[in-house]
Amino acid sequence: MTKPSVGRVTIRDVAAAAGVSVTTVSDALNNKGKLREETRERIRQTANALGYRPSRVAQAFRHGRTGTIALVLPHRDVSGNEYDMIGLDYYMTIASGSARAAFSEGYALMLTPRISTEDEWRLIGPDGVVLCDPAASDPRIDMLEGMGIPVVSIERDPERPERPFYVSGDNEQNMRDLLDHLHQGGARRIALLSARSSWAWTLEGEDAYQSWCTERELRPLVAHVSVDRLEADSYRAACALLDADEPPDALIASAEQYSEGVTRACRERGVRIPDDVMLAIGIDNRFAQQSDPPITAIDLRPADQAGAAVGMLLKRLGGQQVDRPAVVPSQLRVRASTTRR
Repeated sequence: MTKPSVGRVTIRDVAAAAGVSVTTVSDALNNKGKLREETRERIRQTANALGYRPSRVAQAFRHGRTGTIALVLPHRDVSGNEYDMIGLDYYMTIASGSARAAFSEGYALMLTPRISTEDEWRLIGPDGVVLCDPAASDPRIDMLEGMGIPVVSIERDPERPERPFYVSGDNEQNMRDLLDHLHQGGARRIALLSARSSWAWTLEGEDAYQSWCTERELRPLVAHVSVDRLEADSYRAACALLDADEPPDALIASAEQYSEGVTRACRERGVRIPDDVMLAIGIDNRFAQQSDPPITAIDLRPADQAGAAVGMLLKRLGGQQVDRPAVVPSQLRVRASTTRR
């Protein structure tokens, strides 16, 4: 048996090679019709030998679906202008990882603009949605689920503890790992630059920080930083901390671009990293890896988070039960910014 020499193998090619009708091939591959098992198996073997892959689009239309998954990333406003967070390494990896995971299962990934109405969602008509960083009591979850569009989130909705349809890291443990590492290196005045938001990873990380400080009878030093102007606001917050009468001997920048503002503030003041202040970041990224010195960070493994989220969504689309969230283990990447000689 030889494969067709040109183009994609079609169901007609399988039918011709197996000596049966197109309808019989369709019934055999979809477990339909009243075929003898040996006939069904022979057709499947023929299809496999030819390299036949059914069209996901055709299957989707037969089942009233579009074969697409929508990915919704957070948006923020800068001076009144919409700004997509796709420019941040974490979200860029989420997007590429989601696309690969969806494509491997025959789905197309759609990166959505900021949309908020049912009419807009009906216009694009995704089969399901992967929602990154939902806000507390995020109204999009209720709206989409009410429309019959299942939602899986990367990070949980902080106000829906009973909802199992999410993927995340262990945010509290990640913060404790950073704090323990800095403490073991001699730090006793550890400041936290925390995002001013209702995202779960922010709230859980800050709660873990406060608890950790209380357990060791250390004074917490928290600076809340806007998510609108990541580098500029983190720079101002770092300046205030470094100029205090008792400046910190270690800083944790919770969000991706905060470390850029912190390193600038240190450089302008002649504060040496790590000799004068150790620096760590809660989300690994290229700046952390390529900085001088390279910055210790938590690798959240966003590609794995994306793959797990798409996998969970496809389970829901297939009618499978999802009883619990998926936790993707993170990894502490120790680098020179916290290694004192």
